[in-house]
Amino acid sequence: MRIMSCVPFAAALLSTTLLTPVSAEETDASSTLDAITVYATRSAQSTFDVPGMVSTIDPEAPGTALSSDIDDLLKMVPGVDVVNGPRRNGQTIAIRGFDAESIITLIDGRRQNFESVHDGRIFIDPALLKRVEIVKGAASAIYGGGGIGGVVAFETKDASDILKPGESFGTTISAGYRSANEELSSTITSYGRADNLDVLASISFRSSGDIRVGSGDELATEDNLISTLLKAGVTAADWHTVKFQYKGSNNDGQEPNNGAGSISSSNPLLEKVVSDQQISAKYIYENPDNDWLNLKLHAYANNTSVEEEDITGSNLGRVQVRELTTLGFTADNQSKFEYSGSHSQTVSYGLEIYQDKQIGTSTSTGDGTRPGVPNAEALSMGAYIQDEITLDTGIGKFLIIPAARFDSYRSDDEAGNSQNESAISPKLALSYNPNENLVFFGSLAQAFRAPNMTELYPSGLHFPGGGPVPDNFFIPNPDLKPETVTTLEIGSGIRFNGLASDTDKLRLKGALHMSRGKDFITQEVDVFGGTTDNSNIDQAKLWGWEVEAEYSFQPITAKFGASYTEAENGDTGEYLSNNVPLTFTSDISYDITEISSVVGWRAKLVDKNDKVSSGDLASSGYSVHDLYYRYAPSDGTLQNLTLDFGIENIFDKRYSKRFASLPEEGRNFAAKVSYKW
Repeated sequence: MRIMSCVPFAAALLSTTLLTPVSAEETDASSTLDAITVYATRSAQSTFDVPGMVSTIDPEAPGTALSSDIDDLLKMVPGVDVVNGPRRNGQTIAIRGFDAESIITLIDGRRQNFESVHDGRIFIDPALLKRVEIVKGAASAIYGGGGIGGVVAFETKDASDILKPGESFGTTISAGYRSANEELSSTITSYGRADNLDVLASISFRSSGDIRVGSGDELATEDNLISTLLKAGVTAADWHTVKFQYKGSNNDGQEPNNGAGSISSSNPLLEKVVSDQQISAKYIYENPDNDWLNLKLHAYANNTSVEEEDITGSNLGRVQVRELTTLGFTADNQSKFEYSGSHSQTVSYGLEIYQDKQIGTSTSTGDGTRPGVPNAEALSMGAYIQDEITLDTGIGKFLIIPAARFDSYRSDDEAGNSQNESAISPKLALSYNPNENLVFFGSLAQAFRAPNMTELYPSGLHFPGGGPVPDNFFIPNPDLKPETVTTLEIGSGIRFNGLASDTDKLRLKGALHMSRGKDFITQEVDVFGGTTDNSNIDQAKLWGWEVEAEYSFQPITAKFGASYTEAENGDTGEYLSNNVPLTFTSDISYDITEISSVVGWRAKLVDKNDKVSSGDLASSGYSVHDLYYRYAPSDGTLQNLTLDFGIENIFDKRYSKRFASLPEEGRNFAAKVSYKW
């Protein structure tokens, strides 16, 4: 399906952004593009004014509240893909074509470093979340290694997020159903607060079966998921706060070893147990009268394991385990300088240290190790500084943000292989507001991604041969270089009130991004040579654009997005798997105040993916449409009740995402009821 040529479309949208006249009326910060971002610069900024593209997601919004996994949650975000098929345990996030290894993923500030070719790396139930923030583009200058594509930050709920003014205790229960995988779900959350105490306890259950894909076929899958969240915050003295958290997830089910592939003799059905346990402690000093000290200390430990037992195939009874433990510590501070009403600075600086330890075991090998999962350790240390300089002049407001980070990392495995490297990640970003309704911005940044332990040190049998094809073995490559990418981004945004009436609002922001990469890491499988190894691509070129818009004309709210990314090998001209075809998203809702209801329609339109390398398959374009409805009275006897209904993929479209071998979920009827008391 050819939608339209992407270059003229991008040029037209950006021209509209730059040339449309603006209103001088005061803007309203309630719209998505006026939300507050914390992760983009580590200090609170408007997503509209910050020099970059940032998206925020409210997991409790109409339509989004029916989400059962991260694909449901993020599927309407411009420039973002959730890939690896519809099975929950295999899903990973891609931003602007950069896959999970090139993205920093955080849950309440904790790095999510679990690494696996066949499994996901984010184990969080949307029912536990209050907010998701996605920073697009190079982020290594303040977040370190892996920040080539951006940052995805998940934040869980606190008691203060749910309780209304004057309330001190409450409980929320919910139950839901999805027809496409016959999923039953329930969540119970209790929360309370006193003068110096904030506590929350939540547990969520999901039980689902085979996934019905478009046109009626089914993917063998079984999930029994339990997710737990325990949080407590204590303010011991003025401005001193200590927070503790435990987040647990346990998924016991059946699916193939490679959840992104079909069941076969080489990808048999398994009994799979995914366990993810995380604990953390934070200390925060936040005194509004102290401009020099705004301190945050954070220590955490994550343990993630995937245990797989073959229940079919030639390895019946084999048990294999992949386990990763991460210990991390961060220290961040901000110092503010107010020179005059028109000139100020906020200096952010800090350090980070984290250690990853990976263990792979198998009952089918003589020494008990798991092929392709090396027993290895990695230690990373980094320090950064960033200066946010605000200048309010007679010709407008300038925000200038230079930043730099130094990272040192080393790793080794049990076979004696090792690597010890360091990197410097600089960034310069600038935004200019001629008035409060118009912004121009740009940034130039260098980011890096160190090769992970599985890429550096794999060994053992990859897959058995047959006939003329020999057995295939992993070959370690401790000389792999880190990927480095330099990205230039330029864009603009516009916002104003009163375009067609006294109450309507328009927000629009777009950007062009261009990247040049060195030493991209790629896996090469020599079928007839019997080897699988990882190597570096000398040069890679990527460019693209994205636009996000929102228009509110009560009772109607319309949100639109569009994005495109193209990538190729700079030496050979061959396309890379980072390509993302032209994609449109829309979400139009109507607020029926008289009956306390919201009804909406969402659509995602994707062009065909035909810019692929010789070893990849092209995919057809597709369009998917959803309908949703919410009933949530604000007063009366039912004021604590919320009912959500939805029909997803209403035309039962059979489609696959880019470079995917599995079709996505078909028509799905979803319902959820929540009650608070």
